[in-house]
Order: sequence, then C-alpha cells, then structure tokens
Amino acid sequence: MDLQDTLAAAAALLGAAMGGLYFGFSLLVMPGLARTPDDAALRAMQQINRSIRPVFLLLFLGSALVAVASAVAELVAWQGAESAWRVVGDVLIALHFVITGAFHIPRNNAVDRLSPGAAADLQAWRTISRQWTIGNHVRGWSAFVGAGILIATLLL
Repeated sequence: MDLQDTLAAAAALLGAAMGGLYFGFSLLVMPGLARTPDDAALRAMQQINRSIRPVFLLLFLGSALVAVASAVAELVAWQGAESAWRVVGDVLIALHFVITGAFHIPRNNAVDRLSPGAAADLQAWRTISRQWTIGNHVRGWSAFVGAGILIATLLL
C-alpha cells in the first residue's frame, strides 16, 4: 500500500465517520427535537451547540485535513482516472468542513442568540432547525459519497 492508498483509506474512514455522525444527528436528534415543545427544543439545541468536545473537533478537522492531504498526494503523483476519482472523493469529504463553516456555524450562532421565552424567536427556531437539518443531510451525503468513491478506487 503506497502513500496515496493509505491517505485515501484514511480519508474514506474519516469521511464515513463524519457522514454517520451527521446522519445520526439528522435522523435521531433533530426529529426528537421537532417533537419537543419549541422552547425546550431550543434550549436543548443551545446546550448541544455548547457541548462540542475535543474528540469531535479532532474528527471534524482531521477528516477534512486528511482528505486535503489525500487530494494533494493524488495531484502530485497523478495516475489518470484513478487519481481524478480520488480527488473528487477527497473534495466531497472536505466539503463537509466548508458547509459547516458557511452554513451551519452561522445558524448555530443565531440559535445561541434566541430566547426560548420569545414567540418570534421560537418561530425563528422552527425555521432555522428545518434549514439546519436539510444542510446536515447535504454535508452527510457529501462525506458518505466521497468515502464511497475513495473505497471504490481502493477496491478496483
């Protein structure tokens, strides 16, 4: 196994882990919050946003960095179609990081400023939570598809 294969395998593993984390949140946590009274759901999401742990940050940042390193390694040691597919997979995995920064963090910050006692803020929570969940599906699929592409290049 050469450097490109090792990085592709690591990126695939980390990308699949991130995809699973995102889908778990979208398919379990967000529906649970949607069935919870808005004020309690908003408080819960505020606490979730404040509970990010270093292990999550390591996986989150590490998956993007490994995917970028894998893409760079493929560009340096270009091997035609296989490298092209690997770069696509790596970009899709790294995209979860970009989506988070551009889409989710601003919404998380907006949620943090909302008051569970204000009717207008509860309406804003309902809107933000729907948008957030849709974006979470996108970043989950991006990471999963990227991992799948990398796995396919390793198996073929």
